Amino acid sequence: MIAYTPLLSHPKPRAAQQTELVHGQEFDVHVEQGRWAFGRARPLVRGSRRSGYVGWVNLSALGDVQSRSTHFVTAISAPVFCRADLKSHIVMSLPLGARVTVMRETDGYCQIGAGAYLSRLHLRLTSNPETDLVTVARRFLGQPYIWGGNGARGLDCSGLVQMSLSVCGVDAPRDADLQEAALGEAVAAPGQVGDLLFWPGHVGILATKTRLLHANATHMTVVEESLGPALKRIERAGSKLRAVKRL
Repeated sequence: MIAYTPLLSHPKPRAAQQTELVHGQEFDVHVEQGRWAFGRARPLVRGSRRSGYVGWVNLSALGDVQSRSTHFVTAISAPVFCRADLKSHIVMSLPLGARVTVMRETDGYCQIGAGAYLSRLHLRLTSNPETDLVTVARRFLGQPYIWGGNGARGLDCSGLVQMSLSVCGVDAPRDADLQEAALGEAVAAPGQVGDLLFWPGHVGILATKTRLLHANATHMTVVEESLGPALKRIERAGSKLRAVKRL
């Protein structure tokens, strides 16, 4: 069982990370080359027709698709226990948004594999997505900024938006410019909680009418900060607010 794996630009361990695949995310293999597979990641949101990122992953991270996922992880890092017992050995942790197939439920724990149990409180049915984008995105506060990250070790601005929306049942492209083109309706200015704010190469979420929630390289983490000073700082760095989209 693998919690996540990087999708790389080339079949080399130190190649640039394009994004991360989380546990349970499907990947279509097109070509195999030694220990590597080139292919396309499928969206986490079931039923989406969007084309996912292409790149290389290590074959050791891939397994057969045996059944469709039934639940997704709602905790920022959900411990996987070897038994249905909170005092038992923790095998690994799964990131928020990871997809799992629950085999059976016992004593408040869901078995997802041999010797692998998650607390029922850390899972939600894929057929019952969350509804509050800001509440979900705030769970990532304090996570480090990582280019191409989707939350397993850290994440970037568009990864924050994509993963937060995915557990709300909304499929989003991976990159900020593609999100700007695909998501919501354009409005003149930010004014509603959940509005998405776009700059060239950057995206943030309006957490309140006066606060911005985003992953950024200035703080090297996911922060929630006053909107006015953030707008001025980003503009001083050479980027003006380009669009506001309302979902």
